[in-house]
Amino acid sequence: MDFTPNYICDADAMARIHDSAAGRPEAVKFIVVVRDPVARAFSEWSMFALGWNWDPVKNFSAAMAYKLQALQRCNRSLYLNVSRLRQLPTTELAAYLRKCFDYGRATMYATSSMYSACLLHALRYFKREQFLVLRYEDLMAMDATATLRLLSRFTGLHLDDSTAAKARGQCQPARLRAGKQGKADAPPNAYSSSSPHAAEMLAEAAPQLEAVFAPYNALLRELLHPRLSWAASDHRKVPLSAEAKARVAAERYQRRLALRRRQVSRRVAQIERAAEVRSRIGGAAAAAGRGAGRGAIARGARRRGGARRLPGRRGEAHEGAASR
Repeated sequence: MDFTPNYICDADAMARIHDSAAGRPEAVKFIVVVRDPVARAFSEWSMFALGWNWDPVKNFSAAMAYKLQALQRCNRSLYLNVSRLRQLPTTELAAYLRKCFDYGRATMYATSSMYSACLLHALRYFKREQFLVLRYEDLMAMDATATLRLLSRFTGLHLDDSTAAKARGQCQPARLRAGKQGKADAPPNAYSSSSPHAAEMLAEAAPQLEAVFAPYNALLRELLHPRLSWAASDHRKVPLSAEAKARVAAERYQRRLALRRRQVSRRVAQIERAAEVRSRIGGAAAAAGRGAGRGAIARGARRRGGARRLPGRRGEAHEGAASR
């Protein structure tokens, strides 16, 4: 199972997974990938604000300040207070996650990077050995075959040599596929480089965010492994030159333009489908109305015909009665 933020921070999902394990919750295996919290938050914000244009706040520091203020307002006594968080009963911890972490939904940049709060709750249902925890930074540097063998040992799933060889050819990390010049043969699939000012925005926000995430990172090391830590270099970017900034800005504009075109195309297709459905419904209703009209005419004709015959029958009946 891929332990995405939607699962790891969804208190109800943990209970459902535990209860649906067919009486063997100890057999469930979780693979958890954790990234430098500052870099992860910046990457998610970049995707929703700069890539998909869901978030109107285009400054990373401002976006994170807004999210952290909302978290503090949600529960002031638990804000950055991991020692008190650890003491909460499971029901209260679950209630806190539901209310303040919002089930790990999209754009929860700050709380989805507070891994230990969510894992603290998950460990109330499952044992530590049921979790394979990998640092994203290590995973991106690992040989593909070695990664598969690690997953095979953890899950107990068989891995044959042909699959391992195919993984090396198709799934090797970009940095291990780099050419002689030390450059990857394909650009990374990441939104965190979509802003020409990514380095400056990260440098501006990093000091405050490092302090915010520090207690949660300490709890993560205590809960899982002492080596689950990050350095400032893990979320530091080299500022771009003026020429590179212009190129990135132009590429970003083209991506947003293409995204807008796709959005318009989808909207036009939705409108056309809705019009087609309305047309079909209208046609069916009209046909039903015509059928109902013909039926009413036929019923009316039968009633009128019956009314014309009725006096004759009555007359005949009266004549018969008089003759008797």
